[in-house]
Amino acid sequence: MNSIEPIATVNPEIDYRSNLSYEEFAQNYLYPHKPVVITDALRSWRALSRWSPEFFKREFGDMQFTIDTGKNGVVEFTMDSFIDRVIASNESNPAPYFRNRVFHQTFPSLVKDVEPLPPYIFPNWMSERFLLKNVQGKLNRGGLMEIYIGGKGGAFPYLHYDGMATHAFLIQIFGQKRFILFDPEQEQYLYPSADRPNHTQIADIDRPNLEKFPLFAKAKPISFVLEPGEILFIPYRWWHTTKMLSPSISLSVNVLNASNWAALCDWASVRNPFVKVPVRMYLNAAGSWRSVRDRRNGPFRPAHS
Repeated sequence: MNSIEPIATVNPEIDYRSNLSYEEFAQNYLYPHKPVVITDALRSWRALSRWSPEFFKREFGDMQFTIDTGKNGVVEFTMDSFIDRVIASNESNPAPYFRNRVFHQTFPSLVKDVEPLPPYIFPNWMSERFLLKNVQGKLNRGGLMEIYIGGKGGAFPYLHYDGMATHAFLIQIFGQKRFILFDPEQEQYLYPSADRPNHTQIADIDRPNLEKFPLFAKAKPISFVLEPGEILFIPYRWWHTTKMLSPSISLSVNVLNASNWAALCDWASVRNPFVKVPVRMYLNAAGSWRSVRDRRNGPFRPAHS
């Protein structure tokens, strides 16, 4: 069980919701592209009562993997030695971050611990079949649940928004993780990189070089702490990064559906990540068909349409 005392985190700049119906979620958050913290959607998950750093050390101690630590290069770990680093992690010497690992491939024995998935994550067109196989490959991989394990003082390495115009659902299982969000209107102050426009050029937003990036002083972040059992919905084009306040275990799922498919079509037209054919024409048709299907089948029709 997670024994860390909860931190008071309710922030008036972001909604905290319980007993949220799908229709309310669609009308008030999904289609308006507004973030929300959902506090009670994971009550049936075994992961909340089973998972901890010690659990992963006990059950997967011999598991071997590598982590690109940045300045120290690629380092090989066993789960046993890695969890020791996570438990000892602190602000001055944070543990490396085990992140963006495909959950069902990395820990197939734990899949039932995270069932059923909350209804807010559906429909997710990223997991469906597409006529263009390279489109299907990129979307299918992008829609897979990923797992993150880190220690106090660790952080996601950069401020960014997710590619392919996807929404993100961030699910906290153990520990506390601070999120820093900037709405899309703040992008003018965030210095997007020329070659990776969804990543900022600012290496450390806690200690920015304001001589080099003076407009960042005008940016207005939304900051709050995600607690175990909570889900954060981050709409597409919202910039975000995280910092761990304790040993932390979390999951993420990226989503595309009628609420952001047009943004994917725009993104593909500019970035053309799939194939050198009229990608937008194909994606428009694929999205139109799925929109009609979902409106017919429900319950995923936005309440205001």
